[in-house]
Amino acid sequence: MFCSECGAKAAGKFCSSCGAKLTAMDSAAIETIDLPIDWSDVSDYETLLRIPEVRDRIAESAAQSKKSLTGEDFLDMYGNALGKLAGLPIKLPMASLAQFAQSTYAKLGVKTGKEKSKFVVQPPGKVIVSLLCSLARSGRAIRGVHQLADGCVIVAALPSDMLALEGELIIKVCRSPGGTQVEAKTEIPGQMFDWGKSTRCLESLLSELTRVAA
Repeated sequence: MFCSECGAKAAGKFCSSCGAKLTAMDSAAIETIDLPIDWSDVSDYETLLRIPEVRDRIAESAAQSKKSLTGEDFLDMYGNALGKLAGLPIKLPMASLAQFAQSTYAKLGVKTGKEKSKFVVQPPGKVIVSLLCSLARSGRAIRGVHQLADGCVIVAALPSDMLALEGELIIKVCRSPGGTQVEAKTEIPGQMFDWGKSTRCLESLLSELTRVAA
């Protein structure tokens, strides 16, 4: 079976690569394409995931993922330390307060995010697989995929950190004459500024796609 969060091969109740709980969907047998196929020009997301070589690449990338301290973890650590300094016998739920504030501001329409695009001189299949490997290495779980006529839109989690709480990374990959057009954007609800997080994320992602897909 393969983990639906990171794409790594997994067994048991939890993924050994990302720790996500395995579901019945993960356990279901997925038909694979055993015949040799040039997948570099394939733009269909589901077809790509049925190719053993592609799945192996994603699994290898997921194994390289390093878990980092999330924004919620940092806030909880800060709250605990603050409680100790104040001599309080209970922990302060800083992360819960931050999430509540984010939800409240999101309802008021407060949000931040950036958009960037890049033309990659490579066929769509190669770009999509490079994107999936990049997401797996960075530990960004895929939340949804929308298939297009000649490409797809992938929505991935943008994990929280010390600069911003959790948001989404939305990447549109489409075949274009001579290569592939990639349009990426971030959306972080409930926060007005992300202190450059979105810009760095998009620049790093597009730079990696250009370099790895070459």
